[in-house]
Amino acid sequence: MTELRVPKLNNNDTEYLLVEWLAEDGAGVVKGDPVVVLETSKAAEELMAEADGVLRRTAETGATCRPGDVIAHISDGSAPPPSATDPGAATDGTAAPPAADGSAPPLAADPGPIVTAPAQALIDEHGVDPARIRALGKKVIKRADVLALLETGTGDAQPLPPVQRAVAAAVTRSHQTIPAAFTAVKLDAGPAIARARALSKEARALIGLPELLVAAVASLHGQFPMCFAEPVGADPLAVRPSTAPNVGVTVDVGHGLYVPVLRDAGRLSVKEIAERLTAYRTKAAQGAFREDDLAGGNIVVTLHTDTAVLLAVPIVFPGQTCALSLCAPQHEFALDPAGNVVKRTTVTLGLAFDHRLVNGREAAMFLNAIRKAITP
Repeated sequence: MTELRVPKLNNNDTEYLLVEWLAEDGAGVVKGDPVVVLETSKAAEELMAEADGVLRRTAETGATCRPGDVIAHISDGSAPPPSATDPGAATDGTAAPPAADGSAPPLAADPGPIVTAPAQALIDEHGVDPARIRALGKKVIKRADVLALLETGTGDAQPLPPVQRAVAAAVTRSHQTIPAAFTAVKLDAGPAIARARALSKEARALIGLPELLVAAVASLHGQFPMCFAEPVGADPLAVRPSTAPNVGVTVDVGHGLYVPVLRDAGRLSVKEIAERLTAYRTKAAQGAFREDDLAGGNIVVTLHTDTAVLLAVPIVFPGQTCALSLCAPQHEFALDPAGNVVKRTTVTLGLAFDHRLVNGREAAMFLNAIRKAITP
């Protein structure tokens, strides 16, 4: 008999929500079949059967699971499937008898949706009307569903949604553990914008400064390995080099901040980078990220597209060394080499870095190398 245990899906959460069984209790499964969906603070993850056999559930939909918990067994089929008990049915398999007056037995009351423990705690805390919960029309009510209802409340203090709680945890750990410094450079973006337009036309894909920046950062992995390294330990501090540039890019379409990762981005063309970022924006809008999309980054590019933002200081994610920020293009007047006033478009490119591993000189060299790589 094989146990189906909950793996550790990310470093942000200590527990996950079992939102859906994809295989019925007592059903035959094949190794590699998806059998259950777990939800983390940012993504939904399918767990696969680890052997052929008959699935025996030990946890129900809506349960809170922790890494290492056994939520099912997969047997060879010799044991009988667990029997479902229906309090409204006779135990011998026959229909319930009629009432004493000969009338049909009363129908079982609608049990309503399954409410997870975190969701129920919010319902109890805020006194949410059960009718509003049933009106959602969902089989499983999660904490996020209750939070959405509370957004229409009366102004009482509201708990943060799961995605923002994960952001809060990362920000807190970053500020507590990483002595970060910051530097920024101004980039004459005119040539880069012109290059992006030409590439868009050539590749028939939407290419802009973010895509050029990701490609430029990835191309410098070998030249600036410390900017992609992982700090290890504290006293004494050590460093683990990375084998490839795995570039995370912030995506926020109004449903929370996500940082999906472009793995080994140095092997991707600018067109491939654009296509993957487009796919990630679609996943963000649909809430369809998997943990595999969000894991494994060793540097982050944060995008700040509001035209009023002149400078942005990103956090360095725990386990990483550097984070870049790209602000929206700004128009300004400047003097050309001949002393004539010209109009140009600029962007601010910033770098937050773990000052234990990277010094200011190397940070400035990295930024200037990125500038040159964007507009070769």
